[in-house]
Amino acid sequence: MKRAISWIWPGALIFALDRGVKIFCRNINRVLIPGVLALHSTENTGMALGLFQGHALPVLLLSVLLVCGCVFLLRGTRVQGLGRIAISMMAGGALGNALDRLTLGFVQDMFELLFVDFYIFNVADVGVTAGAALCGISLLFRPRDWSKR
Repeated sequence: MKRAISWIWPGALIFALDRGVKIFCRNINRVLIPGVLALHSTENTGMALGLFQGHALPVLLLSVLLVCGCVFLLRGTRVQGLGRIAISMMAGGALGNALDRLTLGFVQDMFELLFVDFYIFNVADVGVTAGAALCGISLLFRPRDWSKR
């Protein structure tokens, strides 16, 4: 039991931070660091990088299909170490945004980088992105973290 819980905490932390920040930043527009970072609450009805704006239901269905596909691909695979942390982070972020889509019909984004023209994002997006990067690092440099059962 201890082993199962030890790799769940990164995803649970991403999910909890995402929920907390979304509650705190609802309807907020404030510069935190001039020229660098602002909180600008927005409603994102699409998915990453502004794709499929205004199509919340198809985006939710696509998200569910992607998660199911990942579960299918990972069945029979033993994942350890950094790979487990990466998957946990991606799952926590995916759950945070899925909960928004189910309850609000959109995903609440709030972090705006002022020094570059980039999309507004949230904690869940950071979790998914960081988890994907760690997953890639794990697959490339720690292949022993991934093995068939």
